Amino acid sequence: MPEVSLALEQRPVTVRGESAPKRIDSIDGLRAVAVAAVMAFHYGTGLGGGFLGVDLFFVISGFVITRLLLTERARTPRPSLGSFWFRRVKRLLPAVLLVVGAVQVWMLLQRPVGLRHTVNAQTLAALTYTSNWYAVLGHVGYWDVTQEQAPLNHLWSLAVEEQFYLVWPLLLFALTTWGTGRIRRPQLLLLATAAVCYLLAYLLYLPGDPDRAYLGTDTRAGALLLGAAIAFRPGLFSRFCRPAVAVLGWLWCTADIGSAAFYAWQLPLAGLAAAALIDAVAHGERFRKALSSRPLLWLGHRSYGLYLWHWPVWIYLVVNHPEWSQGAKASTAVCMSVLLSAAGYRLVERPVRTSPWRPRVLLPVLAVCCATLALVTTAPVAAPVDARRNGPIVTGPNAP
Repeated sequence: MPEVSLALEQRPVTVRGESAPKRIDSIDGLRAVAVAAVMAFHYGTGLGGGFLGVDLFFVISGFVITRLLLTERARTPRPSLGSFWFRRVKRLLPAVLLVVGAVQVWMLLQRPVGLRHTVNAQTLAALTYTSNWYAVLGHVGYWDVTQEQAPLNHLWSLAVEEQFYLVWPLLLFALTTWGTGRIRRPQLLLLATAAVCYLLAYLLYLPGDPDRAYLGTDTRAGALLLGAAIAFRPGLFSRFCRPAVAVLGWLWCTADIGSAAFYAWQLPLAGLAAAALIDAVAHGERFRKALSSRPLLWLGHRSYGLYLWHWPVWIYLVVNHPEWSQGAKASTAVCMSVLLSAAGYRLVERPVRTSPWRPRVLLPVLAVCCATLALVTTAPVAAPVDARRNGPIVTGPNAP
């Protein structure tokens, strides 16, 4: 079997084999932990820094995708980027269409006051994977519009990942092709670039309006690059596993998304701690048994759908049952989200991902679905309210 050098160091990292790398069960367990933290934060159950579960997702994604690309690069000198991107489409888009379609059905059937316009705009942003930039430029972020007006607000993180998936394969193949003999330690280059991203987040932070710093692709790519670094150099951070667990636990309980300290040092610290944990779990035995338990694996395999469903379900309950207690809404939202994600995984995600459909068959079908959802958004509705200015949201050249 041929051996291809990938990371050009003093002792090159190599990958053997012709098939995709074996799935790591404990990483799926970490996905379950990450989505549980995000849900706990969004449902107001006391985990004040649970939103950092998104950063754990980012580091996992950077690691898994880079590991996959390096294996593909080892298998053939000219990997097909079209095939890689098509597999990403099969994996990610159908579940998004299902959730966005369900939210649009809710809008059409119930017509909740104050939601339709924002949902329409967020639907178009979701279909083009630009939700994070729409949130920043359209003032529909965490501090601008009340959460009850934005049931698709959480899709910003998917947009960041998809934009990364679009650019990173090109850079990685260039790095492993034309960087031969020039870049001795590519993981150091990735770490330096991640540091620049975290520095940019700190520089762009504005007190009371952190959306640009928190939602931008350029400011959040640091966690994805940390994941890529540990894929290039296994064991890079694994020795710090136990302190990393303590740091993550502390930050998930105490971090404040609106504080200057969060962007100055808490955000990069959370990314490094997540990278150390993932590195140890993926390349060692620490925590593997606990993270590979059947309940965590079951949730981990459905974590993508669980993330997609949990926030629209919560908004649905908040809008329709304001009289319910926080605990009643949270417990109902958890049950509904788990059931919907399980159904979506069984009926949509897994069948499409494992189907033998070729691009010329599947892509037109998905394009028709996207076009249909886009047409639904053309119905005229009243403008939503911008909470900061008590007026309609305006974007473009006339925006204040």
